[in-house]
Amino acid sequence: MSAIILKDLVYEVDGKRILDQIHLEVPRGEILSIMGQSGSGKTTLLRIMTGLRRATSGQVLIDGEDITKMPERELDRVRLKMGLVFQYAALFDSLTVYDNIVFGVVRHKKRISREDLDALVKELLEAVGLEESVKNLYPAQLSGGMQKRVGLARALAMRPSFLFYDEPTSGLDPITAHTIDQLIVQTCKRRGVTSVVVSHHLPSIFTISDRIAMLHEGRIVAIGTPNEIRHSDNPVVQAFIAPEKDLLLSAQGLS
Repeated sequence: MSAIILKDLVYEVDGKRILDQIHLEVPRGEILSIMGQSGSGKTTLLRIMTGLRRATSGQVLIDGEDITKMPERELDRVRLKMGLVFQYAALFDSLTVYDNIVFGVVRHKKRISREDLDALVKELLEAVGLEESVKNLYPAQLSGGMQKRVGLARALAMRPSFLFYDEPTSGLDPITAHTIDQLIVQTCKRRGVTSVVVSHHLPSIFTISDRIAMLHEGRIVAIGTPNEIRHSDNPVVQAFIAPEKDLLLSAQGLS
C-alpha cells in the first residue's frame, strides 16, 4: 500500500471549490513535488494532507488511516509521524536554535535527559550541514538558508516517516537553493522518509523529484517522472515549464 493516498478529495470555501476530485498516491520513500501557479491550491492541498485543514469530502489515508474525520486527539497521534518544513522556516524568534530543534521532542517525550537532547541536536545540526556552535544563536542571527536548515532539523527531531515541505527554496539564492535541494534528497534517501514538496521553483522541482504532479485550478492535470512531465502533451504543463526548458536549452547551447 502507498504511504499516502488521496481519494476523491474535495475542498470548498464559501461554496467555491478550491480542490476538485483529487486522486493521488505517494509510494513509501518517494519524493513527490506538487507544482502549479499561485492560487492553484498547492499549499491548501499540503495542509489537508497534514491535517491542518479538513477536507470537505473524500479521504486522506496516511499509512492506511483516514485522517479526514479523525478526532483531534487521534489526529495528533498521526501527526507525530510527520515533519513540516514551512516556507519561511517559522522558527520561534524567542528560542535559540537548540530550543527550536528540541521543541517537539520536549513537548511529546517528557522523560528525556539533557544528554540525550544534546546528542540529538548535535546529530541533526550535522545532518543539515550546520556547525554545532550555531545551537546558541537565535533565528534573527541566522541567514535565510541557515534558518531553512534549522527548520529541517526541527522537523527531523521526531524521527518522522513523512516530510512535507512548503516552498523550501523560496527567497533563496541559486547556490543556497541547490544546497537545500541536496538536503531534501539526502534526507529522503538516508532516512527512507516519504516526502511531499510544494513548489513553483522549476529548477528544484526537476532536480529533486521522483515524480511531479501538476495542479491547475484545483485539479491534478498531469503526473509523472520529471522526464515524462517535460515531454507532456498537456498545454497547461508546457506553458508552466517553458522557462525551465528554455534554461535547459541555453545550458546546452541550443538556443
